[in-house]
Amino acid sequence: MSLKSNYESQKEAILQIRSAQGGDTIKFPAFLTSFTNSFTSNWSEEQVYGRIDPIGTFQGTKRSINIGFDIIAYDDMAAKINILNINAVSAMLYPSYSDVSGGDFERGKDKSGKPIITTNGNALVLSKAPLVEIKFGNLLQDGSGKDNFLLGWIGTWSANPVLDMGMYTPRPGVFYPKVYNATLDFTPQHRGDLAFNSTSKTKAKFPYDGG
Repeated sequence: MSLKSNYESQKEAILQIRSAQGGDTIKFPAFLTSFTNSFTSNWSEEQVYGRIDPIGTFQGTKRSINIGFDIIAYDDMAAKINILNINAVSAMLYPSYSDVSGGDFERGKDKSGKPIITTNGNALVLSKAPLVEIKFGNLLQDGSGKDNFLLGWIGTWSANPVLDMGMYTPRPGVFYPKVYNATLDFTPQHRGDLAFNSTSKTKAKFPYDGG
């Protein structure tokens, strides 16, 4: 099966990533190579004298998601778009800063010769953390939001060319890999109540939407 037919067969399976700081939604045709969705229930244990089992105090439940997927280009234009999309996701890992006043940075050295940086009437402060939202069909979704995107942060993001698959070279000195192998570690921040309560059981759409 060709790269193009592979792409066409998977065009409805889209992994979507967007910045919670604002911006466009990045869409990758999702040729998944791995998918793990892990839950860890954390407890503080205390062993009491005369008791066989420890006493447990619940601390919290952590969810972690790991996704592996291939990014495929069936022509040089698609390969260029893939590079732009990879760049956009990489940029989402950095926070936003605000300039609280006017001025420029000044660089110099102290008495011992060590470099120092001062501001001439200005300072940059962190304004927005690099939170993102992701979605993949009914397997990766929030289940409680308006558009079902799952909020959280990316811990590790990697997208590396598969060199054995070759590259497009539309002109000298320009290389567009035909295939990237990407991995993404994601820690969700759930919106709404997910747990058992006095009136209902666990939500039917968590963590997967059964339709």
